[in-house]
Amino acid sequence: MKESIDWSQVAGEVTGYLQDLIRIDTTNPPGNETLAAEYIAGVLEKEGYTPTLTESAPGRGNVTTRLSGGTEDPLLLLGHTDVVAVDVAHWTHPPFSGDLVDGYVWGRGALDMKNMVAAELMVMLLLKRHGVRPHRDVMFAATADEEAGKGDHGPGWLLDHHPEQIEAPVILTEGGGHDVVIGGQRFITCQVGQKGICRMRVTARGLPGHGSVPHGDNAVLALCTALAPLRTIDLPLHPSPTMQAFLEGVATGQPQALADGLRAVLDPAHSDTALMRLPIDEDTRARWRSLLRNTASVTMLEAGRSINVIPSEATAWIDGRLAPGATKDSFLAELRTVMGADLEFQVDQYSPPLEAEAEGGLYDTIVDVMSRHDPEAPVVPSLSTGGTDAKHIVPRRPGTQVYGFMPYRQQPGLEEMQLIHGHDERTSVAELLSATRILFEVVLQYTHHSGK
Repeated sequence: MKESIDWSQVAGEVTGYLQDLIRIDTTNPPGNETLAAEYIAGVLEKEGYTPTLTESAPGRGNVTTRLSGGTEDPLLLLGHTDVVAVDVAHWTHPPFSGDLVDGYVWGRGALDMKNMVAAELMVMLLLKRHGVRPHRDVMFAATADEEAGKGDHGPGWLLDHHPEQIEAPVILTEGGGHDVVIGGQRFITCQVGQKGICRMRVTARGLPGHGSVPHGDNAVLALCTALAPLRTIDLPLHPSPTMQAFLEGVATGQPQALADGLRAVLDPAHSDTALMRLPIDEDTRARWRSLLRNTASVTMLEAGRSINVIPSEATAWIDGRLAPGATKDSFLAELRTVMGADLEFQVDQYSPPLEAEAEGGLYDTIVDVMSRHDPEAPVVPSLSTGGTDAKHIVPRRPGTQVYGFMPYRQQPGLEEMQLIHGHDERTSVAELLSATRILFEVVLQYTHHSGK
């Protein structure tokens, strides 16, 4: 079947879908994802699908459909249609133009993640056109509110109100698939986990007073003293199974000294030294340090309303990210050890860290397909410091296996991953086509072989 597909025609078609989606401004907030959902529904209807468009609130639309199959557990292809805001003045081409220039589609969402939405949509169309009869249902969902929401309008809301539309034990979405080079060897990531979120207000209290008469019980100074250690002290190491598997996968086949250095990163007594000695760039080094432990970033401060008044309280907002295995309570205990116990910790948002199985089922299918498409680059499981829609799904449906895989080879001289949420976001048409072919093959193989 794959040989009968005119991939040059597919390249033009999937590129057109991406351009059209970029031209629909779904900046969140406010979102306006219904506009994108209506567009996708129209494409699906022309191909004989029966899409369902559901709004969680006016303008916050989700579109879903499915290709019915056999009795095995369904597979969900999931993507979000909302995007982050732009600073138009810093863009070479208008961010909602979808311009095609020198083999790249430009615009907000070209990498996060309207490219994958377009590719998954194309996969669904190819399955229908070629009369594929899968052994399991193949479901598709393009949803709202990933970038700025707490699950109020997207997959979390659908699971709470219309679970039949997206409930599936195995989900394929964003988060991995790009290549990384360590020690001259390329690897392809498949995201199987992500750190948890624990965002909170930390408040110090003291005595109010006149600014002309300083005293020692100043809430602002107490807060500054409590926050200062976060600048120099790392929280304890928590190497998750995913990070252990990732580092072992990268170490395998490397020269002995490099392999030993990679494995030493997992040793609490030598981790920092080993990281500093690895031949990796500083961004990668910082990301690995964050993935190996819980982290706490101070992002906002609140104190006082008048220059001549010592306030009675001062508050810091902390964006906490939890390594797999950590909980809200264990994280707060770590913070109190570093910052002191005389503070008020009020959790504003919490979602636990997540890990899927890096073996069997869909993961093994991805490994097998990539061994044919890119045999020189082994697939390794990866963990993300950020979050995807998985954080809204797994807590509601424990045991759901969510994999992030949108294959993309880094282009020489262009750091695409730096463009996500940045200026001049764009994606290669050649890589978009390659991803579509690979995803089609992954879905075809997974839905025609038994697996969990």
